[in-house]
Amino acid sequence: MANGYDVAKAAGVSQSTVSRVFRGDPLVAPRTRDAVLGAARRLGYAPNAAARALTTSRAHAVAVVTPDVVNPLYPQEITTLHEEFRSAGYRTVLLTRGAETDGAAPSDLEALRGGTVDGVVFAAATVESTAVDDFLESGMPLVLLHRDVDGREVDRVLVDDAAGCRIVAEYLAGHGHRRIALLAGHQDTSSGRERTRFFAAALDALGRPLDPALTRWGSHTHATGLAHGLELLDAAEPPTAVLCGSDIVAYGVLEAAHQRGLRVPEDLSVIGFDDIAMSSWSMVGLTTVHQPLEAMGKAAAETLLHRIEHPDSHVPRRQVFDVRLVERATAGPAPHSH
Repeated sequence: MANGYDVAKAAGVSQSTVSRVFRGDPLVAPRTRDAVLGAARRLGYAPNAAARALTTSRAHAVAVVTPDVVNPLYPQEITTLHEEFRSAGYRTVLLTRGAETDGAAPSDLEALRGGTVDGVVFAAATVESTAVDDFLESGMPLVLLHRDVDGREVDRVLVDDAAGCRIVAEYLAGHGHRRIALLAGHQDTSSGRERTRFFAAALDALGRPLDPALTRWGSHTHATGLAHGLELLDAAEPPTAVLCGSDIVAYGVLEAAHQRGLRVPEDLSVIGFDDIAMSSWSMVGLTTVHQPLEAMGKAAAETLLHRIEHPDSHVPRRQVFDVRLVERATAGPAPHSH
């Protein structure tokens, strides 16, 4: 771990000069100050957050707002974001709030606007998010991850939901499925709405219209998948396949199938949407739509850092990442096709 002496040696100055730079002493020559800060960045040295804030007028911290940390998707992605920000010299502040509270509580938003952080990665915005408006009006650098909002000029990092839904529709139709259910997620999020629209359109084009009676909305939790799964499987005409808006919901549907004594995939095909790490475990083997989670996290971090460093030169971007279907053990031909 580098210390003040290492920075002084690398910059060719005394330790007292390093201390003066990090105290924000205005008498330090600009060239000397730049040399010290450059050496500190190269060595990964910072005495504390307050000292860094004095030298740059920044908090050197960013916030990541997620709906929860119960869904394994978010801890996996938070890890990528944290590493990217840490390598750039920024601390990460984590806020978790459900979508029903629009992603962050008013008190949290007020604290973030007060100079606690330099920017926000927002993975919990609803379609008509007032929190996003609040951030944009305050001038806070903001990047939306996995979520979109209507009519706002803001950086977005998204996945190609249309392609993902089309791939699943073609796979299931090609394997003889006709009664296909959808557990879409929250109705007030862009991912929930878009995946419902795209999946319905894709099935329609294949002559397999999505039955509204087989569509369910709800949170991305195992409990939601289990409850909706049991309800669908207990129907007079149960589905032979289910597309879930997230892998964690798919795990709940797998549990429902197990409780009802159904074989997967012989009696029921289950497909997720995420491809989180545990979906590849042999005991799970979930067929799912792969999102490049690490690449998306890195893109969100890089975009936010660029916005912080260049607030006046960056035009908001909409980055959309490709997807692919990962075939494992939970999906196959419809029962009548065996």
